Amino acid sequence: MGYENTEEVSRIDFLYDNKVEQVFAKLDYALRSGIHIQRDYPKPGELFRFIERNFDSLKLYYHELFRIILSKEGNDFNHYFFIDFEEGSRGAIPTSARDYLDTEAILIGMLFFKLYRIDGNIELDTVDDFTSTLISEYDDEKEALFKLIVSSRSGNSSDFNEEKVIDLIKKAFDTFNHLGWIEWEDNKEKNRFKPLPSFERLRTLYQSQINNIDQLITQSKNAK
Repeated sequence: MGYENTEEVSRIDFLYDNKVEQVFAKLDYALRSGIHIQRDYPKPGELFRFIERNFDSLKLYYHELFRIILSKEGNDFNHYFFIDFEEGSRGAIPTSARDYLDTEAILIGMLFFKLYRIDGNIELDTVDDFTSTLISEYDDEKEALFKLIVSSRSGNSSDFNEEKVIDLIKKAFDTFNHLGWIEWEDNKEKNRFKPLPSFERLRTLYQSQINNIDQLITQSKNAK
């Protein structure tokens, strides 16, 4: 992803915002943690409003000082902001703070996106419903699917068991909540959720893999 300089904007202009002392430290920590900042997340919305007002200056700040890109995606109302990296670079952020998704979380996210968006199961709004729908939709391939998820973590499909997969699914959705891709209705229950606009980020990153997920599962099923 390229970067174009913005005329008449300084990388320190955002420091003159009257909310900078209350907001910037929270915003910086959230962005570096992989959180996607959007109108309704995280609440009460002060981070979103601050970045809206100071986007050009903040973009210069992160690019010139840390070699990372403050990006904006989505439509006019449901847009969101996040940290991205230039091609061939991971920026001046430690590895532990920039590797946001495990392989199994990516796979589970692709499966959710397929069932929810592509296959039209828009009623999926709990982790339990997603898990049961996943099993019923892929009944013939269930064992291959679960082995695929487990082996993405351990590299050993012999570790397969249904309880382990359900645990990985719950952990994946916890990660999606942290990133701001979904929002829990109840932070204690952690079951019912609302997909947020930034969940589209998964599609932009893994569109071809999502489209070919059935083929991937079939290949796993047929593998000895």
